[in-house]
Amino acid sequence: MKNILLFVFIGLFYQVVVLFYEVLLMQIVWFTIAILAFIICTGGLIYSMINDTPLFKFERNEYGSIVVAEYFMRGQRGQWRGEGYLVSTLVTFTGLLWLFLSKIEVVKQFKDANKFTQRVIVYGIVINLWIGQ
Repeated sequence: MKNILLFVFIGLFYQVVVLFYEVLLMQIVWFTIAILAFIICTGGLIYSMINDTPLFKFERNEYGSIVVAEYFMRGQRGQWRGEGYLVSTLVTFTGLLWLFLSKIEVVKQFKDANKFTQRVIVYGIVINLWIGQ
């Protein structure tokens, strides 16, 4: 029975690959998969699995609704699961923004803009990155 399930799974996987073959050849698909895997792995997936951490610290307010009481763990050598994923996502997108900033001269719309607009865009990105850290 296990062998039959294995071959059914392999056959289904093969059909999915054949169906989405054109999509799987696109570089942006694999780049997105790599970025998502990086965010999940650096967000503390293994730490969260080992220590069984909750998403955030939840409490009840005066009306009885459940609200998030703490996004970042204070005074301990631990982290909430959501904290790890949040910081990992922010750091990854900050790095991607720096990558975009290094290649901004290649973008056609940026080349067509006047110098003042170009400087406003670049300084705006740099100030955004500086404030975010």
